[in-house]
Amino acid sequence: MARRFLRKIALIVCASMMPAAVAAADAADDPAQRLERSWRVFGNGLQEAQRSLVDPQYVPPPPTARTLAEGYRYLLGHLERMIQLEMRQHPRYPEFHRSMDMLRKWTGENPDTMYLKARIDDTGFYRVTGRAMDTREWRDAQVRVAGPKAPRNVIFQTITGVPGTSGELAEMQRCADMTLDFTGSLQLQVEADGRFEILIGPERPRDHTGNFLVSRKRMRCPGTGEEAERTAKWLSVREVFSDWANEEPLDLDIVRLDAIGESRPPLTVEEMAEKLERIGTELPNQIRFWSRLQDVALELQRDVNGDGRRAMPVNGVNPVEPPFTAGGVAGAQQLYAGGKFELAPDEALVIRLEAPVEPHYLGFQLNDLWFEGPDQQNYVASLTGHQLPRASDGARWFIIAHEDPGVQGWVATTGLPEGSHAFRFVFREPPTAEQLPQLRTFHVKFRDITSVLPPDTPRVTPEMRRQEIAVRQAHIRKRWRNY
Repeated sequence: MARRFLRKIALIVCASMMPAAVAAADAADDPAQRLERSWRVFGNGLQEAQRSLVDPQYVPPPPTARTLAEGYRYLLGHLERMIQLEMRQHPRYPEFHRSMDMLRKWTGENPDTMYLKARIDDTGFYRVTGRAMDTREWRDAQVRVAGPKAPRNVIFQTITGVPGTSGELAEMQRCADMTLDFTGSLQLQVEADGRFEILIGPERPRDHTGNFLVSRKRMRCPGTGEEAERTAKWLSVREVFSDWANEEPLDLDIVRLDAIGESRPPLTVEEMAEKLERIGTELPNQIRFWSRLQDVALELQRDVNGDGRRAMPVNGVNPVEPPFTAGGVAGAQQLYAGGKFELAPDEALVIRLEAPVEPHYLGFQLNDLWFEGPDQQNYVASLTGHQLPRASDGARWFIIAHEDPGVQGWVATTGLPEGSHAFRFVFREPPTAEQLPQLRTFHVKFRDITSVLPPDTPRVTPEMRRQEIAVRQAHIRKRWRNY
């Protein structure tokens, strides 16, 4: 009797709980509620990103009027980039996308470069088809093409990821992003008409003898010593321009071979929710990562480790060397040098570059304190080896100054009192230690600039400077056109 009574009570209790359990399951599966929760994560990410621009615990730049205005634009650039990549990119239906442009600047991007990315994975094979204008300069160091031609340098890389997603510098130590494989214009097999193909896959097919990039590879992380199989999530492409008046972007396409003609399924609620949450999580992390990198790794504001020197010497320059990152986004086979400028209105920083072996590509740029290049379209805020010829003493002279000194080699600060500067070098053959470029700096008063330059340094009139900027404006409009 008692047993039957208890069983009856249990059934009643279970029955009374069932509607609540069903309601909870329904709520968990309700599309509106699922997306609303994700939207809250996205909204919180926006608030955290804004806080990252101003909260001292995230070491943002000093809050001057210009820095704050550019910081909010910088945030929007990150957001727009992430939305584009999340909504357009899929490893089964890849397409090339500009990951940087005049709005979306980050990572101390090269102002000479058009950056493209396409989502891939290691479960399939991909074919990249391309066509370049006149490629003779790729094949012969002595040739100089006067008319339309290919970019000075092109790099294709399979990479595991991009830096900054965690917000913590420790991701560099554990090699969160690495380059698995690369090829470039100096190695690429190209037809006489400029056409080329690149096959990408987990391993090279036995009968394939053309251009190939691997998407799966066992690699050791230098930071941890750990060896593991790593897989590519992106194909990264750099088109690097030196002669801005004549070099033309590539025609490029990418397909996954087992998905050609296949219809991409409609977006699901769960996919959209995950995308919102990823953006909301990564947006503040990216801002915090690059601020921390400048503060801690580059020591732009202070001597962090107390060793009596700064990683980026103030009004000086480091020797030429490979990048300090694991290479996930750093250009393959590029060498770098850099420092910091801090200039009063009446000061200038002059850098003398002597290269025993002429680089195939040379670029020099400035960066603001968000680690973005200043406006390279409307200012001479960067210079290439083509744009700045050697002086009579065989060296190149770069002049960082707030005002136009009226001579060759000016790199405009665009009004920034401080920031970083960087050199990039690409050589046809790896240089020996004796062949590396040598750099020397002169911190001088603006009025004394010409006293350190060769006496026959070419003069530049205001009209000549306007023509120089006009070439830059036309090139950038063409490089970033959206039609």
